[in-house]
Amino acid sequence: MTTPKENTVQTPPDDIRSHIVRIVLASAEGDLAEQDLAAANWSLAGVSYSSLAYIRMIDTIENELGVYLDPEEESDRFETVDSLVDLVVQHLRESADA
Repeated sequence: MTTPKENTVQTPPDDIRSHIVRIVLASAEGDLAEQDLAAANWSLAGVSYSSLAYIRMIDTIENELGVYLDPEEESDRFETVDSLVDLVVQHLRESADA
């Protein structure tokens, strides 16, 4: 039996960014294309990302990347893909330092 791979901060941010883009698109359940997100400068509000999609996205990021995201305390960090990547990398670093 193999042990699940732990998330580490050695994962390059570009890999994390690609993973988060995939999660953002999947959480929209087909209502969003990567081209539309790119055209909106990677802004979730710019593509009218729904509240349900945000919930799905947060849950998936937490489950797949092993970080806890607090939408009440960190809501400003959920505005763009890049701010999400920065937030996830920050949490991964903090957990590695703990």
